[in-house]
Amino acid sequence: MHRTGVPRRVLLAGALAAGLLAIIGQATLGAAESDEFVNALPDGVAMDGFDVVAYFHGAPAKGLASHSVDYKGTSWRFSSAENAAAFAANPGAYEPQYNGWCAYAASEGYGAEVDFVNGWSVLDGKLYLNWDAATRDAFLSEQLTRIERAGRNWPDLHADLRDGSAAMYTHAGEGVAIVHPQQLD
Repeated sequence: MHRTGVPRRVLLAGALAAGLLAIIGQATLGAAESDEFVNALPDGVAMDGFDVVAYFHGAPAKGLASHSVDYKGTSWRFSSAENAAAFAANPGAYEPQYNGWCAYAASEGYGAEVDFVNGWSVLDGKLYLNWDAATRDAFLSEQLTRIERAGRNWPDLHADLRDGSAAMYTHAGEGVAIVHPQQLD
């Protein structure tokens, strides 16, 4: 026993636990500060592996692991070295709005997955992704209002997505036949 009446092994265990908690707390804080809550697969691949630059050329394309760029804590894949270089030089010009979550949902104040094949549009040089083609069409029919509302909602929604308190709709949870990672048909 130690002089305080507490066994030495209890003191050592307490000191080790306190140190471990301090390290975990710092790691968690660091992750929260850099976590942008980007639409990414569990393995850290952003946008189901779709090449976000390709949308600006008129069609979705799957990216390749050999053409990857790390950005916002995730791996972004591209279909060519040229697209990867363009993104690396200016990610803000190509990254989707609302970190790749559904633009229509953001305008309503909740989070939702997207259809990378049929739910996309490029407006005024910005990429918007939506739940599916019908939601994209609804977003486009009211685009000025939807973009304004999504912009107002995004800071709070992003914070709620990061801490897990936001409503989040997934294709699987809603019985939609879109499976992630999504593939081109």
